[in-house]
Amino acid sequence: MSEKSAMERMVVRTPEMDWKPLGPGTSVKILRVSAETGMWTMLLKMEKGAVFAPHKHLGPAEYFMLEGLVDVGKGVLERTGDYGYEPLGTTHEATIALEDSLMTFTSYGPIAFLDEKGNILQVLGGDYLLQEQAQNPQLSAKKVA
Repeated sequence: MSEKSAMERMVVRTPEMDWKPLGPGTSVKILRVSAETGMWTMLLKMEKGAVFAPHKHLGPAEYFMLEGLVDVGKGVLERTGDYGYEPLGTTHEATIALEDSLMTFTSYGPIAFLDEKGNILQVLGGDYLLQEQAQNPQLSAKKVA
């Protein structure tokens, strides 16, 4: 990618994008993935009752709750309008959607999904998301002239 193209403005028309299933009751729209840094941003939608498995942040992350209510473990509730920052190494119990929920989520590294003993079962990161975009162009943000 040339320096000029890396510096081009990008607009994401999220209503024109398809939702990609991430797990039962959970889907995403991949907004941006940086092959250079591994940073990625997505819209994350969880249906009421959906569970995001226990996980550890292998890079810091931040999110903004656009709508809904989720329990991020130990009774900590995140609700519409909340912004959260999670430092490198943050570990979560299962995250449960108590209402239909929608958030923006940006991670500056991968997320490792864990079993009950803390062993890594699966890793979600920029490499996987770039592969998904390449295989499914309808998931990708499009540049607007």
